[in-house]
Amino acid sequence: MLIPGRPRNTPLERRIEHLKSFIDYAPSGGTPPLDSMELSRLRIAWVIPDFLPGAGGHMTIFRIASYLERFGHDVQFLVQNPTVHKTELDVLEAINTHFQPFQGKVQLFTGVAPDVIGDALIATDRFTCYPVEAMRGFTRKFYFVQDFEPAFYPAGAEALLTEATYHFDFDCLCAGDWLHRRMSEGFGRWSMSWPLAYDRHIYSLGGSDQARHKSRIAVYARYVTPRRAVELAFLALEVLHQRGVSFEVDFFGWQLGKLNVPFPYRDHGVLSGDELATLYREATVGVVFSATNHSLVNKEMMACGLPVIDLDLDTVRSIFPQEVMTFAKPTADGIADALERLLSDPRERQRLQEQALSYVQELSWEKSARMIEAAIQERIEHAASRKIAE
Repeated sequence: MLIPGRPRNTPLERRIEHLKSFIDYAPSGGTPPLDSMELSRLRIAWVIPDFLPGAGGHMTIFRIASYLERFGHDVQFLVQNPTVHKTELDVLEAINTHFQPFQGKVQLFTGVAPDVIGDALIATDRFTCYPVEAMRGFTRKFYFVQDFEPAFYPAGAEALLTEATYHFDFDCLCAGDWLHRRMSEGFGRWSMSWPLAYDRHIYSLGGSDQARHKSRIAVYARYVTPRRAVELAFLALEVLHQRGVSFEVDFFGWQLGKLNVPFPYRDHGVLSGDELATLYREATVGVVFSATNHSLVNKEMMACGLPVIDLDLDTVRSIFPQEVMTFAKPTADGIADALERLLSDPRERQRLQEQALSYVQELSWEKSARMIEAAIQERIEHAASRKIAE
């Protein structure tokens, strides 16, 4: 029995309190400022979780927001339940030091949805959707969807609370066609697709390709993120070794520590962009998996001329054409087969390199940001017309 006034401290009660801190918000804000709306200078607020340097999803958010700011819009960030940053100045310094240039406002909030008004309000993950749902002072609300987050959790409360956000009346700005189809066909949301791009100043062929090795496999090994399916890569490498194939491995993305494996390897841990580009220019084959939405790492590897192996899943095939990468069956033997073929066939590696380079040349973050800007403007104009007619 819970005694009145006594803090909840059992493991179950702590989990419940944790969920409540993210989803329990009273309505806030006032009337959307339709009379002062300008499509060329929209007031755009992003609600984001707190972050650390190196956060890939946040880099994409800050990159698009930085472009929107450069396009002439007023942009601000609202940071939900901050645990890393203590002040607004801390957040601004972190964004500008570790991510992208940004001059707008920042506000931290815990427990109460911010009392802010504007034109576009953008949720960025499952828990930011709940304060966004509570905020009433914006003409239109959006969801910046970078992955299918219910798949991050076992069947249960968090998965159900996450999937519930796809039924909120938000317009979805989706990173790729697979997510776009999930939101529009699976949940009936207005949705659009924009492509993940890459930083051309970092990821490129560089100078001469003579330094590329003949038997080095670069493996994205962020095993703390289950959807990266790193265990499958390890199982495949063991099979490859058992077949007598000679190779060495460059693990990156997370510090692994001393491994008891039968093949030579390097444990690079978390690398900077420039260090990654150097690795991609030296390796023979790149391996990066995602069991949900595709990884940005694929395109960065391709831009450096590195042939890529990914899993043969709809999440990948809906983004990448057949000719730009090798699609491996999601089994140890299937991945080992793909690795063995590429390591033994320099002409196939050359073909993949050329096709992939042609594919990624069409991508740019500015193009993606312009697509997102156009979608926001379209939906804001539509929503404003409806509200005025009411």
